[in-house]
Amino acid sequence: MQSAEDVVKLILERFRSRRVSQVPGYNSFGYVGETERAVIVSRENGKDTRVPIARLEIGVSAVRHDPGVYDGGSRRLRDYEIRYVTSPVWSLLHLVTKGAILGL
Repeated sequence: MQSAEDVVKLILERFRSRRVSQVPGYNSFGYVGETERAVIVSRENGKDTRVPIARLEIGVSAVRHDPGVYDGGSRRLRDYEIRYVTSPVWSLLHLVTKGAILGL
């Protein structure tokens, strides 16, 4: 199984190439840029948001702990201490399949 860090690298590669992340029926997030520790996304309301890479790694670990998080909506990430960036983290997780996160 790939490490959470490796899955996050794959997510970021896909986000860079696609330039957008969106779960059907939910808000979209655009790729603005990256720093060493975060990816910057644009929200539909026009505000840019810094999403720490560490939060994406927690999101991957959350799905591995409870696969229902992947399909359950961004609010499920709050149980894993992700706050304020639940929607973009949940959307970014969907740039890969649940199977890829679980190592199937």
